[in-house]
Amino acid sequence: MYKNSSYGPKEMKAKEIINHRVTGKRLILDAAKQAFEETTGCNLQVLEVEPAGENRPDALVQINAPGGEIKKYHVEIKGTLTNATLGYIAERICRFEEIGILVTRHVNPQMSERLKTMGIAFMDTAGNAYINNPPIYIYITGRKKLDVPEKKTMGRAFRPTGLRVVFALLCRPELVKAPYRDIVKATQVAQGTVGWVMNDLKQQNYLADRGKHGRKLINTVKLLDTWVEYYARELRPRLYLGKYGTKKTEWWKNIDWRNTNALLGAESAAAFLMDYLKPETITVYATEEVNQFLLTHQLAKDVTGNVEVLKKFWAFDCPWNYEGIAPPLLVYADLIATGNDRNIEAARMIYDKFIHRFIEEL
Repeated sequence: MYKNSSYGPKEMKAKEIINHRVTGKRLILDAAKQAFEETTGCNLQVLEVEPAGENRPDALVQINAPGGEIKKYHVEIKGTLTNATLGYIAERICRFEEIGILVTRHVNPQMSERLKTMGIAFMDTAGNAYINNPPIYIYITGRKKLDVPEKKTMGRAFRPTGLRVVFALLCRPELVKAPYRDIVKATQVAQGTVGWVMNDLKQQNYLADRGKHGRKLINTVKLLDTWVEYYARELRPRLYLGKYGTKKTEWWKNIDWRNTNALLGAESAAAFLMDYLKPETITVYATEEVNQFLLTHQLAKDVTGNVEVLKKFWAFDCPWNYEGIAPPLLVYADLIATGNDRNIEAARMIYDKFIHRFIEEL
């Protein structure tokens, strides 16, 4: 069947998945382009799809501005826009070399205003758009959602249990070459799940099997970005154990986290790591035996409280020098998920100091 191709069955499957993903994004881009031109009267050209580069956008487009001036934009295409993924998208767009623009299926009026406040340009398939790049100023909102064919591309690696495996591989890269039983021990998922996830990572071009040299993660920057996006949407909500309050002020600063069954995350972790934030929410990752911790620190259930407790979902020690603080990738992802401008800035600082070089060396 494959005698006339240089690809074997596995390579053909991987190529099919990648093409499937690109085609789905192109459908959204083409629909948004048509709607943008119809509602604004401006001409938009797609110059490149997936141009080369470390922080590679999905496309490069050009808008012909009034007076003949040409404006180029790097494009981030997202099928669905939610509060959970907004921070990730904002951080991605800030990394682009050209001005960035979000292209998505639909932006409702409330989200339109939020994107405008954050200074994020966007256009959708209904003709809603915001661009503030003189001489271009466009703000169209309130147009109803249109039906655009959607191609589902989320594989097992980015479902909740798969995300636990990918997290372990990114934090402890030596596990990539390890027997599956070691990955099971670090992630507490079934061995069959590990096998499915590893196969899916190969198919999505995130993992290379080099025979006697073992497995190796590839395209690690994109893998990390994808993990951050899906973590906020697929895994984090399932970890939520509740909100708590206490009369004690700054209690979290005055305990030895190394002697607890919990770790600090998000804003509170960033406050320790960077001395940049005054956290509004204290995020704690704890094991299921959390009652003693709650009693010791006088934390009571309170839907208006400023302490959020989430289930610790990994079973390995992170190889870094900050005991009692969640792994930097998780701190980064949680800050991004808030969608708060100052938290996103802190996330960038954590990425630059603790993650960037590490990911590059994988």
